[in-house]
Amino acid sequence: MVEWRQRVKRLMSEASRRDETGERTEPVGGLSALDRYRFDLAGYLVFEEVLDRPTVERLRSVIDSRGLPPAGETIQRQRFGQAGQMLDWDPGFCDLIDHPLALALIGELIGPYVRLDHAYGITMDPGTSGLGLHGPIEPFDSAQYYVHRMGVMRCGLLAMSWSLSDGRPGDGGFGCIPGSHRASYPVPAEADSLVVEVAQPAGSLLVFTEALVHCTIPWRGTDQRCAVLYKYSPSSTAWDAGPAALPEVVAAMSERQQRFFQPPFVGTSMSSHGAYMNKPPTIDP
Repeated sequence: MVEWRQRVKRLMSEASRRDETGERTEPVGGLSALDRYRFDLAGYLVFEEVLDRPTVERLRSVIDSRGLPPAGETIQRQRFGQAGQMLDWDPGFCDLIDHPLALALIGELIGPYVRLDHAYGITMDPGTSGLGLHGPIEPFDSAQYYVHRMGVMRCGLLAMSWSLSDGRPGDGGFGCIPGSHRASYPVPAEADSLVVEVAQPAGSLLVFTEALVHCTIPWRGTDQRCAVLYKYSPSSTAWDAGPAALPEVVAAMSERQQRFFQPPFVGTSMSSHGAYMNKPPTIDP
């Protein structure tokens, strides 16, 4: 069994615990002690071999068939599928919203009430660069935070990056300052020297808190870099001003996937929009 499957089985078992009244409780465990320590310490985790090769190739084929303009030096030329467009291209992109590993990580790092804030893809040609160091607004960002209370980790915006290309050590791509999500001082001008490259093989999942100071290292791979990113928020907040997908796109999704597109609110029953119940996406053990 692939390692991530063993880890997600444990995560789901923990996430589905119920108390003596039958009500679902907050996860007591989930991530292994090592994974939990690593995420709290570094602000990110990488799971390899989550998507098999046929799935990676199929999603890449769909992207290639869209006739996207060549990737350039700016993020506007590198990003694609914003505002939910990507989710309308193929059901495979929707399946990543509530992939078993994604659900398990969300339960541990955001909690039971969650929404998909936005999603998009990135392509980078060899020799191009991306965003420099960026992170939450200082001294506190109400949409991009990381807190740890009473043994529970919570993220204000949680990013999941699915790699659809092979990234080897030294190729560039995602970079970050490990542990910066817990820093108590502003990012100094010399912080570039602290950046660590995080390699992502095809089919891997990188999960990180947006409270982590991160960047895109110039791409030095022999082939084009390609990844699709899904950003999740607690149900009470929104980072992006626009909808994560158009209503007609959401209507074609599964019932569980549709729950990720609730508007932000705090109430525990019917929202003021009268369209959704405040009901967490179910994590089936």
